Amino acid sequence: MASFIMAGRKEAAFFIILSTLLSLILPPVGLFSGAAVALITLRISWQEGLIYTLLGSAVLAIASYLRDESLEISTGLIGWLPIVFFASFLAQTGSWQRTLQALLTVSIAGVLLFHLYEPEPALFWQATLEQFKPILQEAYQLSSTEADKLLQGMADWMTAVFTAAIAITVALALLLARHWQAMLYNPGGFGKEFRELSIGKIPALVMVLCIVLAIVVGSTLAVEILIIAIGIFMLQGIAIAHSVVYQLKMGAGWLVALYVLLFVLILVLLPQMFVLLATFGIIDNFIDFRAKIAKTDQN
Repeated sequence: MASFIMAGRKEAAFFIILSTLLSLILPPVGLFSGAAVALITLRISWQEGLIYTLLGSAVLAIASYLRDESLEISTGLIGWLPIVFFASFLAQTGSWQRTLQALLTVSIAGVLLFHLYEPEPALFWQATLEQFKPILQEAYQLSSTEADKLLQGMADWMTAVFTAAIAITVALALLLARHWQAMLYNPGGFGKEFRELSIGKIPALVMVLCIVLAIVVGSTLAVEILIIAIGIFMLQGIAIAHSVVYQLKMGAGWLVALYVLLFVLILVLLPQMFVLLATFGIIDNFIDFRAKIAKTDQN
């Protein structure tokens, strides 16, 4: 896929258009169009990435209109513009730590600004989610009152969940794009980068403070920040697993088993599994599991 995308503008445009259209049927496919935009930005320029962002957004809006759906061109821009920005940031800095710190900071700032702009965010989201009420009632056989309670519960945390979803999508698109870039121009380089991935002590300390505020004071804002951070620190938890397998020369089969296990556990314990991986990621910034394993292995 990477070689096809980088073969020329026509090929890149075809890939992005096709993956965008397929994402309307299979939403996870949208990650590939985002990664393509990130790869183009990483390898060429943010201006080039912006061109394909506009193309993909226009295709998404037109296809949505033809399907009698309500997606607008802004929907694509919300998803792809952050990818272009942070891909450009990663290309300039060459640092995953600084890039993920910036992604986390911007995401948290976005939530804070939204709270300033919308003093009652739950009411805003409740009005937005109201259109899904008939779908929930039919899918889960809920009464009108039960559906209203469920939507209210979702609305309370929707600001953080929506922001977290964008942040993790951006991070995953960057990781996939960097993997493609390494395959073409620096074989083996991405593996080393990912195994060393670390968010840093200061963001980890902020998360510890938020945990304390959430438990002791019951701060909802602290909980919202934690929801956003879980996805980012979860990546560090996965990087630890990759590093352990590599350092102990356990073989690729262990990673395959790990991802199969994660997939199964996430289906059963979605929030808990994310929190567990993120917790390992946060603790690693203070303990450095990878360095300890390397030291033990040398002895």
